Amino acid sequence: MSKHNKKKKSKNILDFEFAWELLEECPLCGGEVLLPNGKVSWLDMDFWYLVCGACGLKFMNPRPTQESYKGFYKNLFWEQKVANVGFHMPGQMWNTKQYTWDNAKKWNKKEGVKKMVDKHRELRFKIITDTLSRHINLNDKSDILEVGAGFGVTLEDIKKRYGSRVFAIEPSEEAQKLMKKNGNIRIIGNYAEDLEKLSKKKQKFDAIIFSHSLENTSYPLQVIKWAKKCLKKNGVIYVQLSNLLTFDQMNPYHPYIFSAHSLGFLAKKAGMKPVREGEKLHRMLTMIMK
Repeated sequence: MSKHNKKKKSKNILDFEFAWELLEECPLCGGEVLLPNGKVSWLDMDFWYLVCGACGLKFMNPRPTQESYKGFYKNLFWEQKVANVGFHMPGQMWNTKQYTWDNAKKWNKKEGVKKMVDKHRELRFKIITDTLSRHINLNDKSDILEVGAGFGVTLEDIKKRYGSRVFAIEPSEEAQKLMKKNGNIRIIGNYAEDLEKLSKKKQKFDAIIFSHSLENTSYPLQVIKWAKKCLKKNGVIYVQLSNLLTFDQMNPYHPYIFSAHSLGFLAKKAGMKPVREGEKLHRMLTMIMK
């Protein structure tokens, strides 16, 4: 492919528009006292945030519609990530050095996929498996589902180390291609909302993983309610996302930014018990829901 065509492709994957919707109350508790709390800008679009005065949830408002996000995650999110032309916001991270995978250069597809795979393997596998192992038995009889599995790195490694049966829900056609090529992961859905149909089936799971994906959904409370119905007896839901109090990660992909309080409140509203995991000062918030 010529340099001209590469530039054209990069330009095309940034040439899109969202449809928008307005929320007039907190989507978690229904509170109507909503306090302006910052914005970010990307591609001539502004993404404004509010904080609910009642439950403390931070959420984007106005925000892209659910259908807009579905199209974006299906065709553009990972394509932008592996080209390194997605949203960047210098200065949002504190008390940490820049990741070795991060830079401002554009990447070719092969290089970009490798960087994303390496990054996810380094940052996610250990904390996910260490946390899950404190609550369930990870072995060759375990059924593990990841929602928003990306390129399937965590599931591949769980399969390799523990022999577990692994399943994925992932909207990106690009990411699905890699998972299908490797052949170890069964893809059973495209979007988190597919949990509604899955909840009515016999297949149940020992653990459902939301690693940096729950905050990307439009209706996270409903998603967790459906996920709960997909669990085996004593099964758990694992959630990790940016922590509002230590890493206020406003970006176009995050309709929500949770604190331990607001995420725990969501778990309780879904009829689950929240168990805080990890260091409180860490920029990422990790929680098990039982």
